[in-house]
Amino acid sequence: MAKITAVEAEPVKTVSPYTNPNQELRYKLYTIGILLAIVAAWEMAPRLGLVSPIILPSFSAVIGALITLLQQDFFLRHFTVTLTEIVIGFILGTAIGLSIGIALAVWPTAKRIAYPLVVGFQAIPKIVFAPLFIAWFGFGMSSKVVMAVVISFFPVLINTLVGLESVPEDARRLMRSIKATPLQTFRKVSLPHALPVIFAGIKAALTFAVIGAIVGEFVGASEGLGYLVELYKNQLRIDRVFAVIVILATIGAGGYFLLEWLDRKLIFWRDDSESK
Repeated sequence: MAKITAVEAEPVKTVSPYTNPNQELRYKLYTIGILLAIVAAWEMAPRLGLVSPIILPSFSAVIGALITLLQQDFFLRHFTVTLTEIVIGFILGTAIGLSIGIALAVWPTAKRIAYPLVVGFQAIPKIVFAPLFIAWFGFGMSSKVVMAVVISFFPVLINTLVGLESVPEDARRLMRSIKATPLQTFRKVSLPHALPVIFAGIKAALTFAVIGAIVGEFVGASEGLGYLVELYKNQLRIDRVFAVIVILATIGAGGYFLLEWLDRKLIFWRDDSESK
């Protein structure tokens, strides 16, 4: 019953260590300190001869390569191709995961039949599909999008299923007692209760979509950031390989924090202690 009243009434604000501004600032300073320590070690290791610059270029060399790469005329084309693959794969993977997850949650017979097949499919290492997708869909963007979809849909599916199945039975009985239809129960109780869990799966799906697109480009591509990684690796331009990795990390992190912001804005009924 507590979950229903939390949706309908304004939640009571409680003092939580997560909402302490001083503690949050301290954590951020710790994070910055660790990051600076990693950067300093990265910069000094090749300079002191602890590791060959060919294997691990200095941090300043990577930044220089990144600036040079961003100024190249061809960079925008490769960046746009990979970003398009990631976005389309993420959207399709999320839609498929939501659809199958909802279907399995509201139709027990379908779950008994299809869920073992879905789990079995997920157990297969997805990289083995990459050559097949290249053969089926060609070296263009389609094969990379399919790879991103295949890798990213499962977190959304499983989180949707778990979230919808975790609705308290008391809430379901209450809706039945007021003669609510199954659709009304889903809209008013099941979906709001499951949304925090679903959003966690969606955020994971974005990072998996990045992996899927890059894996597809590794196997066979003539453009994209994954293609650039392979090209620079073969040329032993490891500084530029790291530069592309920084760009990919920025794409993944930027998308994740955007979804995190949407999570906080859309799921407004969740209190601060649950959203951390």
